[in-house]
Amino acid sequence: MYLSLLTLFVIGVLTKLTDLVVDEDIKAKKPIAYVTGIIYGILIAYALLGCQILAPLGFAVLMAVIATGKIDKKPHILGVVSMVLVMLVYGFPKTDLFLLALFLAAGVADEVANDFTDNGRIKGVCAKVLKRRIILDIATFAFSISTGFWIIFFAMFAYDAGYQITEKFGKRFK
Repeated sequence: MYLSLLTLFVIGVLTKLTDLVVDEDIKAKKPIAYVTGIIYGILIAYALLGCQILAPLGFAVLMAVIATGKIDKKPHILGVVSMVLVMLVYGFPKTDLFLLALFLAAGVADEVANDFTDNGRIKGVCAKVLKRRIILDIATFAFSISTGFWIIFFAMFAYDAGYQITEKFGKRFK
């Protein structure tokens, strides 16, 4: 379990690092984003295959970002492709469709709310809260508290921690 959580933290770091290189134009050579994209894709496959209870959450997040157009740059596309290629070799984990739908709805809501904050449709305190994409965090917490499967919430927390820490410190390299 601890290795899965560490892997998810690293995935969060690499995902945001890829974002920063391709979207925020930090001081880094652009090819690094291709490398980080491929690595996080392989690590996603590793995490979902190694701890299959995370599969609905992992696939839901992936589907949410695809559905909302966030996979729009080649390094992110390479991340998805590398994940799929690994799973084509090792098999796709079984996925609970109810949980997939639940987490997908929360993930899409997070992405839409984040877009609304980015374009100024939501402002103030509400914007600051929604900017952190907390809807999926709340959904994973509610699921974990009601079922006792805390790995779901801790997985989301580990990923978010890596993502947020990298966002905070990565922008210093502009």
